[in-house]
Amino acid sequence: MTDTTPVTAESLRERMVAELLHDGAITDPVVEAAFRAVPREVFCPPGTPLEQPYLIHDKVRTRFGADGKTLSSLTAPLLHARNLAQAQVEAGMRVLEIGSGGPLAALLAHIVSSGGEVVTVDIDEGVTTRTRTGLEHLGLTGRVKVITADAGLPLDRGVFDRIIVTVAARTVPEVWLDQLADDGILVVPFQLAPNSQRVLGFHRRSDRLVAESVVIGGFVPMQGIDHYDEPAVTLTSPSGSPVTFRFDDTFPPDLAVSDDVLATSPVEAWSGVTYADGEEWSDLLTWVLVQPGGCQVQAADRTDLGHAKAFFPGLADGASFTVLTTRPAADGELSEIGAVAKGPEADRLAGRLAAAVRAYDAEHRGSEPLYQWWPSGAGLPRTPPSVALLPRPHGTLTISWPQAGRA
Repeated sequence: MTDTTPVTAESLRERMVAELLHDGAITDPVVEAAFRAVPREVFCPPGTPLEQPYLIHDKVRTRFGADGKTLSSLTAPLLHARNLAQAQVEAGMRVLEIGSGGPLAALLAHIVSSGGEVVTVDIDEGVTTRTRTGLEHLGLTGRVKVITADAGLPLDRGVFDRIIVTVAARTVPEVWLDQLADDGILVVPFQLAPNSQRVLGFHRRSDRLVAESVVIGGFVPMQGIDHYDEPAVTLTSPSGSPVTFRFDDTFPPDLAVSDDVLATSPVEAWSGVTYADGEEWSDLLTWVLVQPGGCQVQAADRTDLGHAKAFFPGLADGASFTVLTTRPAADGELSEIGAVAKGPEADRLAGRLAAAVRAYDAEHRGSEPLYQWWPSGAGLPRTPPSVALLPRPHGTLTISWPQAGRA
């Protein structure tokens, strides 16, 4: 029998909350009540299907650039719930949201209650206008202040117990630290490398920030004074399909890959390391990206690199490059990780990448990386070679991979 019960915002909210509870993303009754209370659709652009803002894995794109890229979006409910768990917001707190959208500010308003305050800031006036309109509709403007400004500059709004960033950043600006309470928590989607983002729940520890919670993220890049562009070079394969190399900060000094390199025969090297279908391996991908020459290689299926997948990381060195690839393992149930390379040093580079995979598997697989932010002038300690250093404006991010079984 066909269910003719009309779909309402209330029923969609109930379904969303049930799914978030089942996922384990919501464990706090106060947060649960906030999700039940906030009608997310009031912050959506006209014409948005009623169901869309309540799909827990889906974001709602709200602003686009001239090139069609997303400039602003409403974060998926699942990420909102996980980020709130990271932030540990309590009644009476002052909370700064960097990157407005509306739903999170409304959720925070319910959580901090009448004794708290929320300030939400965005550089885009169109975004703040929609946020303000939605909050007015919900009667929450007395508890939430909406500001149009570049959050990379001082806001002169005092100190906050929590700062939640909802745009991807590749640094922690000094002004954020100036506005964070001594015992505060900063939740920020940190762009570690191309296609590698982690939402880090930073706690202040004297001269540094230590991430005590980590969530995989997918936020749009920050705009304004701390906006970043990933250096990229695009080559054309013999089939006419593009192959793009994206780097974190700058091109390797000896980078000399060319269209001619793509015409050379591929060389493969296999690591013997296997993963099951659906098994988490994002930390391995990050491990590769932070190696010297690490980059993201985007190759179309019509190239002989297509089986390496569009999002896989690789290494570039001089006129040669290599990228991760997979093949079915001998038992047919697992996938083996390997490397495919091109260029005059293809054999060496493919072997180097396969060796890096084996090293990760033997020493760090299954361990939880430790992320720490060291502001400029904090005095970065001596670190072993296994610790990745990511120098950025305003400081350095370190990623430490504990020995497997000793995390």
